[in-house]
Parts: sequence; structure tokens; C-alpha cells
Amino acid sequence: MPHPLDLIALVLGILFTLRQMDVTQRQAVNFPQVREADFNRWWQLARGAYRLGSTACFAKIILDIAASYWMSHARPPAAVRWTVGLTLDLGWFALVGIAWFRSRRAHALAHDLGIEVRARSAQS
Repeated sequence: MPHPLDLIALVLGILFTLRQMDVTQRQAVNFPQVREADFNRWWQLARGAYRLGSTACFAKIILDIAASYWMSHARPPAAVRWTVGLTLDLGWFALVGIAWFRSRRAHALAHDLGIEVRARSAQS
């Protein structure tokens, strides 16, 4: 039976991958108002954030499967099982948090540079 967080990791991994694909297909020539150096700085920041997020999510799933297989065959003590499980989950939470923080910075930079225009709220 899959770990419940693996299902969340799968969905987040797909979303991070889709955003990474969106960023990767963008080119500086499509944004003539943005200096190429600024565009490349945003591109590296955004692509790196989404790559980190997708890698963390898919690695979590694979490592959970490997850990589950190992635990079913090696039968380690409960303390070891808990330690391995919590380490995987907390490490995944930390990496997704870092990826989210970096993606927010990339969105802010894209908005400032004119690469990404946020929709105005209905109250504005």
C-alpha cells in the first residue's frame, strides 16, 4: 500500500514538472523588453526551483518504495523504521519548502522584469 504522502508527492511532482517545462520553453527573444542577462537570471532561478521540487517529489516516492522493500526483508527494529520514515518525510518537506520559496522569488522577479504578468484582482 502506498504511503499517503507519496500520493501528494506524485501530484506535486507532476505540477513542478509542468511548471519546469513551461519555464524551459520560454526564450529571451520572446521578451525584447527584458535584458538577456536578467532573463537568464530569472530562467536559471525558476528552472532550478521547479527542478528541485520535481526531483524531491519523485525521489521521495522511489526512496519510500525502496525503504519499504528493505524494511519488509530486513525487519529492522521499530526505532530504525521510524527514523528512516521520518527522515524521508521531513527531508522531502524541507526540499519542497525550499523549492516553493525559490519559485516565489522567481515569480516576483518575473513580475518585476515583465516576463510574467499577474492577473489583477476584481477589487483593483
